[in-house]
Amino acid sequence: MMRIKISAILILISLLSVSCSNNDNDKKADYKNLNLTILLDLSDRISSVKNPEQKEKDIKIVSFIIDSYKNFLAQKGVVNSEDKIKVIFYPSINNEVYQSVADSLNIDFAQLDFPHRKKLFGKISDLFTARLTQLYSIASKAKVYEGSDLFNYFKHRVVDDCIINDSNYINILAILTDGYIYDKNNQFNSGNRFSYIAPEAEHVKYFRKLNNWENVFNSEDYGLITIDNDLSKLNIIVAELNPVSNSPKDFDIMKLYWLKWFEEQKVKKNNYKILKTDLTSINKNLIRNYFEKILSR
Repeated sequence: MMRIKISAILILISLLSVSCSNNDNDKKADYKNLNLTILLDLSDRISSVKNPEQKEKDIKIVSFIIDSYKNFLAQKGVVNSEDKIKVIFYPSINNEVYQSVADSLNIDFAQLDFPHRKKLFGKISDLFTARLTQLYSIASKAKVYEGSDLFNYFKHRVVDDCIINDSNYINILAILTDGYIYDKNNQFNSGNRFSYIAPEAEHVKYFRKLNNWENVFNSEDYGLITIDNDLSKLNIIVAELNPVSNSPKDFDIMKLYWLKWFEEQKVKKNNYKILKTDLTSINKNLIRNYFEKILSR
């Protein structure tokens, strides 16, 4: 009789153990993870001579993004985090400091044990601020700016860099740029489709002169050259489009180019947001609201 009771108890413990294990797995499956990529436009938009305030603005915008990232992790608990975050720039710059910053800001919580996750979570805001300050102190004083080749980034890298094909991951790409897409070695067109948007580009100047430019844009199929990407699993926020001071109309022109380009790459309309340069407090709320909307789905 004693043996029967012991066997019954062992079976019960085994069943409870399996049940708890299944509950833990189900609970873990309920958590989404964030795969966040921050793409920096290190063109002359950050020049300390041309735009001395841009350095601090960029660092502040990234801090808003990190705040949203931390809020998301805090809600589910850092112990459950398999989230990823990285900072990149394109094209790659052969500079030891640039690469060191990029390496130190490429973080995968899944590769860390819990004590290290908790420690990193506590200092991640300070880490990003310190490392980006170091990066911008050099980048903002560069003697030559080649441009930021966003066109080729989307053509060659965005899918591999920014999309994890796993339903447990939410993919977000945050781009810090003035909205002009330019690289001195990458300027071509096919009809009314272009690889670049620049203040002195003829197609941009053409629209500045027209009152009905949006109708012309659509009827004559203007836009950026279509890239055969499927970005339906990618969410994108672009901050902060900054038109040249003598042509504020450029914001609407650039925005239409960007929107059409995203939609042709199958980015869903509810998944992207384009911000204009504005008061820090205004864009702080817009960035926070965007992340809350995407991460609450």
